[in-house]
Amino acid sequence: MDSPSLHPNIGGSTPLSELGKILIVDDDETNRLVVRVLMERRNYHVSEAASGPEAIDLVKAEPFDVVLMDLSMPGMDGFEAARRIREHNADRTLPVVALTAHTSQQHQTLCRQEGMNAVLRKPLDAEQLDRLMALLKMNVNNAI
Repeated sequence: MDSPSLHPNIGGSTPLSELGKILIVDDDETNRLVVRVLMERRNYHVSEAASGPEAIDLVKAEPFDVVLMDLSMPGMDGFEAARRIREHNADRTLPVVALTAHTSQQHQTLCRQEGMNAVLRKPLDAEQLDRLMALLKMNVNNAI
């Protein structure tokens, strides 16, 4: 099983209490449902966006601890949505995690270059998700 690939600066200013408020961004309703169920079973609060522009509006309106971003969406892809979230969000360290079926080393490097903090492969599984959330929490604790 692959480990999530992490950027060294992930989660720098996330609250120490919990990484509890998650935004799932994916144009596919089934994919959002799968991730929602995995996160809610772990007691995370979940919001959903079906597009990049919707995600940007949600991040402007309310704080999130992590954004899980599909990369292949019609109109605005995940890379552009992440860039705009970074431009418009006061918390520049908000972790944005790429969700993708493309997990080659070259693609992971591209994700980091484009501002993603980590890469999770699709189909997402519970172990992979748990490892990522543990790493995010560990980075929060190390940031003090």
